[in-house]
Amino acid sequence: MRPSFVPAFVPRFLPAVAALSATALLAAGCGVSDDGVKPGVAAEVEGQQLRLGKVDQAVQDYCALRAANPQASAAPTALIRAQFVVGWTQAVAVDALAGEHGVTLPSEAIDRTAVQQAWEPLGTIDDDNYETFEWLTWIQQRLSDPVAQLGADEAGAEGQEAVAAGIDLITQWLDDNDVTFNPVFGSYDAETGVFGGDPLSVPVSAEATSAADMTALTPEQVADLPAEQRCGPAAAPAAVAPQG
Repeated sequence: MRPSFVPAFVPRFLPAVAALSATALLAAGCGVSDDGVKPGVAAEVEGQQLRLGKVDQAVQDYCALRAANPQASAAPTALIRAQFVVGWTQAVAVDALAGEHGVTLPSEAIDRTAVQQAWEPLGTIDDDNYETFEWLTWIQQRLSDPVAQLGADEAGAEGQEAVAAGIDLITQWLDDNDVTFNPVFGSYDAETGVFGGDPLSVPVSAEATSAADMTALTPEQVADLPAEQRCGPAAAPAAVAPQG
């Protein structure tokens, strides 16, 4: 099941086809380690760690640009946070699978021009936020063309069938290699696209409590979320009818 609301500028790390299926096994608990993650670590897989501070800084930088962009709609912050964490685990899987499937990955050294081309439609990339968007570009580059290339090698497929096969391959790799998430996120739910225990997903406003989950909110309800739960601009003030 896909989220009912996928706002503009949400980074779709996996191709649109069956984007959430790649994390379905994680949501079901398959391949997720029971061992506790180390303090300050957001996620760990195959000996690689993602620092919680890196995720929080990325969310802050990304949402700051989104809030200042008049063309951007708002999204639940918890949904963005979940995409960053799970997208990183998927990119690690692509890195691990590429060699055995003959897939050439983009360079680890991300070109600044590539970062600017990818993100400047959202807002200004400068020295203060460059590290965040360099990291997000690294993830995006691995979860774009390489996914279809993996699927083509694995299943001999083309087009969307190759993408689907690549997603299946990534899913299987994540199932075979223990993935540990920090308990602060709670359990990942592929139906909602967020971690159920993430404090940023707990509705505290009247608008939020009227929906079953963050992804069931309408764009208007998301825009009315409290600032700490909203990634993007607030709702515009209601027009006041002229008097007299």
